[in-house]
Amino acid sequence: MPPQTQSRPDRRTGDPVWTPILTALRASALDCLQTSFALLADHAHGTGSHLALGARVEFRTRERAGLPTVEATPDDRAAEAVGLLGLRVEGRWTQLDGPRVRRLFATGQPLYVIADANDLPWCPYQGHEHMRHSFLATDAGSGAVTVVDAYHNDTAWGPARPGVWRLPVDEFDTALAGGAHTLAITAGPAPILDVPEMLASNAERARQSRPAVAGHLTSLTESLTTVDGLHRFVLDVWLLGRARQLHEHWLESVRPEAAAALAGQAQRWQQLSARSYVALRRAQTGRPASPELADALGALVDEYLSAVEAIGATTAASDDEPRTADGSRTGDGPVQAAVLGALRDTLHLDEDRLRPTDVLRDLPGFDSFRLVDVIDRVERRLGVEVPATALSAADLRDVGSLCAMFADASRTGGA
Repeated sequence: MPPQTQSRPDRRTGDPVWTPILTALRASALDCLQTSFALLADHAHGTGSHLALGARVEFRTRERAGLPTVEATPDDRAAEAVGLLGLRVEGRWTQLDGPRVRRLFATGQPLYVIADANDLPWCPYQGHEHMRHSFLATDAGSGAVTVVDAYHNDTAWGPARPGVWRLPVDEFDTALAGGAHTLAITAGPAPILDVPEMLASNAERARQSRPAVAGHLTSLTESLTTVDGLHRFVLDVWLLGRARQLHEHWLESVRPEAAAALAGQAQRWQQLSARSYVALRRAQTGRPASPELADALGALVDEYLSAVEAIGATTAASDDEPRTADGSRTGDGPVQAAVLGALRDTLHLDEDRLRPTDVLRDLPGFDSFRLVDVIDRVERRLGVEVPATALSAADLRDVGSLCAMFADASRTGGA
């Protein structure tokens, strides 16, 4: 973890719409282009909708400034948001200054903006490092702009944490004087992902990516002799580690049992991230980096891809009975109906608005007492009793895993 060398005043403010969304976002698994799409998805479709960004496993490489990288482009991230989150890009503008961005506020929709983090006063990167950074911007009235930024990272200049800021228009215009890439986005229906098909496709892409991975690691090894190459290596480790973490979060929401195959990997990715950052700092003082860093990254990528392949194989073997998009078997329809009905009756919710990815503690009125009521209602309706050993934190996290817990109890006859 990079050391924090400078404290910055925290000018964040609360917002009745965006603060609850920011609180529930898995921001530490998102890169700085994904965060704003994630905000828009959860705003449109409910808590946890952004996890679909982690559904697809793909290893893409390209060259940027003469160095190999896995960094996605803004167009890559926009395409993922369209395909996985149901967002629609209604307008696209490049190199807009602050006043021209503010004129687009007339649409009434929050704008997706990409600017240079070096110029953004709420970012710890301001005045230190140039990088593309996304945020949402809306009209706050009274000569101010609301900025919503979900980026979560620890930097050499202090922590970046999700928040909402109110900027005077002159400060906003100064921040965007260098030009901003701006998207006007609306939300269509959330796509229904075929989970078994996605897992099988991920496994096939993992197998096919092996040659590309080997070639990329070779290029990375050669680039470790320069400071610029090491800087790119640090970024690649960070990006790949976050992509793996986001995929694990998505699996936890649709197939908790499959997510277990990735357990324990996160800590090793964090360790390699720290080691690579130390190597970069030393290289900046003339000490060469060890090529062993690329070997360590290769081992972690291989472990991750192997787990993805194994999940696909296990899914194919266990899916003789079709499953719905939320990961439950089609035969588990009565179970899902019982769980949704119990949540609806206990919490006085609209059942149509409940999603398998909804985190239980985020549901209005939910607490441990209501959970007991829900479990009692479902057990009576299904005629089963869930074993105490099944009442784990994973089973009680979200709607989908609660359904899976009762489905397992129904198949085994309870206890």
